[in-house]
Amino acid sequence: KIAHDNGCVFIVDTISTYGLMPIDIEKENIDFLMSSAQKGLAAMTGASWLVGNIEEIKKSKDYPTRSYYCNLYMQYDFFERVGEMHFTPPVQTIYALRQAIKEYWEEGEQARWERLTKCWEAIHKGLEEIGLESVIDKKIQGRLVVTIKAPEDEKFDFFKLHDYCFERGFTIYPGKMFGLKTFRLCNLGQITYKDIEEFFVVAKEAFKEMDYTLPINI
Repeated sequence: KIAHDNGCVFIVDTISTYGLMPIDIEKENIDFLMSSAQKGLAAMTGASWLVGNIEEIKKSKDYPTRSYYCNLYMQYDFFERVGEMHFTPPVQTIYALRQAIKEYWEEGEQARWERLTKCWEAIHKGLEEIGLESVIDKKIQGRLVVTIKAPEDEKFDFFKLHDYCFERGFTIYPGKMFGLKTFRLCNLGQITYKDIEEFFVVAKEAFKEMDYTLPINI
């Protein structure tokens, strides 16, 4: 509403929420919603899309052309006239996306959100038991990725933690914050809170292997 009241187009990046958090594009007054297949929908990398206000798309016809391949109006116009993508599509990726969407609705929008919320709560419970904290306040997290403050002392070794977990069936991600030691846990795919609990059994063992006494006081 604030965007529209000020003559602006409201664009939402849902890369980390589409297929996880229920979204009502009309209720939220969203003009353009962008996302991709590989995160919330857990499909193959290589397919991204935009759900947009058709009138706003038509207005862009006369905008300066900055890209041929990514020109939104050209894509829309070609779909309308020909019924196909403007360029050769990644066929296997599109079929994988179609299957992912089918599985999403089979599980149910609210049911998936509730399942992944339970996983996210299990992540925070496990972190508390180890004595670790998330970087972003839990109240405003998107629930897909949790970035964790790593211990600052010399005992902590991300690669030891990663390899110990990987050898036992779990993958974790390095952090991407300059000046702060972090690592990340991803709440994604066909997982349950039981999987998260099993991960933390392994993670606790890994920290003990690095000579930590739990809970850690960071």
